[in-house]
Amino acid sequence: MEYFAEETAVETGTSRRAAIKLGAALLAASAVGVGGPVTAKPLSAPSLPPLSVIALNRLAYGPKPGNASVPTSLAWFDALGADDVARLTAYVDAQLSPNFGADTDVNARLSAATAHLPTLTLSRAQLWANYYLASGADRNRPVRDVRAATLIRATYSQWQLFEVLTEFWHNHFSIYAWDGAYAGSTWAHYDRDVIRANVLGNFYNMLVAVAQSPAMLYYLDNYISRDDGPNENWARELFELHTLGAENYFGVTDPNTVPDWDGVPAVPNIPKGYVDKDVYGSTSAFTGWRVNNGATGTTANDGSFQYYDAWHWPYGPTILRFTYPDFEGSAAGYRVLRTLADHPGTARFISRKLARRLLGVNPPESLVDGAATRFYNFRNDADQLKKVVRYIICQSDAPNPADANAPFFTIWGETVKRPHEALFSALRAVGADVRPNDGNGLSSVWSTYDAMGQQMFGRRSPDGYPDTRDPWLSSSSLLYRWRTFNSLMENSFYRGSTNVGLFVDVNAVDMGGANTPNTIADFWINRILGRPLDDPAHKAEITRILQGWSSPSPTVTPVYGADQTMAQTDINNRLRRMVAVILMSPEFQWR
Repeated sequence: MEYFAEETAVETGTSRRAAIKLGAALLAASAVGVGGPVTAKPLSAPSLPPLSVIALNRLAYGPKPGNASVPTSLAWFDALGADDVARLTAYVDAQLSPNFGADTDVNARLSAATAHLPTLTLSRAQLWANYYLASGADRNRPVRDVRAATLIRATYSQWQLFEVLTEFWHNHFSIYAWDGAYAGSTWAHYDRDVIRANVLGNFYNMLVAVAQSPAMLYYLDNYISRDDGPNENWARELFELHTLGAENYFGVTDPNTVPDWDGVPAVPNIPKGYVDKDVYGSTSAFTGWRVNNGATGTTANDGSFQYYDAWHWPYGPTILRFTYPDFEGSAAGYRVLRTLADHPGTARFISRKLARRLLGVNPPESLVDGAATRFYNFRNDADQLKKVVRYIICQSDAPNPADANAPFFTIWGETVKRPHEALFSALRAVGADVRPNDGNGLSSVWSTYDAMGQQMFGRRSPDGYPDTRDPWLSSSSLLYRWRTFNSLMENSFYRGSTNVGLFVDVNAVDMGGANTPNTIADFWINRILGRPLDDPAHKAEITRILQGWSSPSPTVTPVYGADQTMAQTDINNRLRRMVAVILMSPEFQWR
């Protein structure tokens, strides 16, 4: 750590500016170039990397550095089998059966942080009492605690696919958590008991848990929906975002004119999609679904779900051409959830969305067909979602090995890492030490992170953050991404104690004797990317940082030749700058 004193303030400022300039130069010369609010030119496909790189950047938050004994490292993945089919099969099957008790690093870090992340283990009732009802309560404290725990898990967990899927479902059932009210005060419950508990489970069960959570009831206003004042927000988003999707919306029309479903999976005698009248009918079915908040008619004041019959519209609505019985009570809402969870349109919508996250923006229709068929056929299974995810990745059902022709093997670069993926994968790549042990120990991290445009649990609209490429290639988003990488490598997030904050020490890494600009660059490019840069010119630019260049300008004379042995002091002063630029490279952004 003594080397921090060796770099002057001038050098640090130059380092930051030089890295950002070089990052811009590399991206401008590459297929990920920026030229306006979004990329200004078509993006060419990057070269296909080894399977280990593909798998650990799509089914994990990037590889960890290390040898074959380090779980989720490139070498560890390559040792899982004799060929790519065996490796992918072994990885996916293990990841879909996580043993959280064996996640020793994560468990130790969360245990050490418990005193400073006090809400993680509290029940919903305890959260409600301590962080909603209590006078002067910090109602967003549970959100901050879950955010810190998410960072720890994403950085250190060996069950990386579970973390990726957890984020997927948080984004699918997107809620603005920083409300200082029902969502914020009970967020640890929503994360633990609603999302994480159902990630590999049954979609209907997850849907019920979401619908009855105080966070969602409050966010979409169903907690005040009653027969004489119905609120359609929840019902509208339930159809459009959570189940059938806008792709199955037929607008404002007579529901009897909607054609029958004729797609895959084949299910007879049901409408192909929904119309506004279906939303209105569902709104009435959910009247009286509220939160036990101590108000008139409630039975408790603990944040639990309550069905309040006095607020329920008693007459049966017609939804998707089926007329519900009158006076069905709470059963009407459950019937809506079951109908939507079991609809083949929902199976296709969810399967396609999962495939876009796990493969790319244009998954083959044949794969979506197969996944949707399994989503529907396994609709009553406790591990329905686990089976669907397995098929999407392997294009086969357990215990069969992955299909050698599965699209997963050949799709690469259709999307880029979103800000949270970029941060998590950077932390893993450089071996960061993350210890948020004072509640606000990572406040500087989050202010920088939020500027990239993906505040965790902070999407105001219920549609979730986009999982396409262009929104994250805007000039502003990329600039703040580069600044985040710079701040990480300069230890701007370090709080002066190894027990608090976020610390990176790349100079402590054993580089296996590498001591020239070329060999050091090769070591770190392989360590972070797992393969050479696509453009050899980019390698030359990165090497020149170690040679002594303080900017990308070709007029600066290098101090070292590319193959000349460097003084350790110069390595210490320049290495962090070079690693930051590798993190800015186009190759690091693809998934």
